[in-house]
Amino acid sequence: MFGIGQFHWMKEANYIESKKGSTRGGHYHKKTKELFFIIEGKIKVKVENLNTNHQKTFTVNKMDIFLIEPYDIHTFCILEDAKWINVLSCPMNLEKPDLHVLKK
Repeated sequence: MFGIGQFHWMKEANYIESKKGSTRGGHYHKKTKELFFIIEGKIKVKVENLNTNHQKTFTVNKMDIFLIEPYDIHTFCILEDAKWINVLSCPMNLEKPDLHVLKK
């Protein structure tokens, strides 16, 4: 069982819907951790950590929970219409977002 104190780092929560065939993400954060709770659907998640170059790909489904750490480039390929809750450790600052894309 989780205690509420374990989630003290959560500062913002968002509800997100995406349609089958769409792609989301392709970015990383320097400070922000992101927790994802899948409500519905199926998503292929690709993650690469910029500091270690460690790469992993996995599929998540309804009721799955996973964490994206700072410097993890993350991309979601939506395999089935999906709904999820996204929880951020830092609130989104629209003037100076902690959202970064590698320049090619």
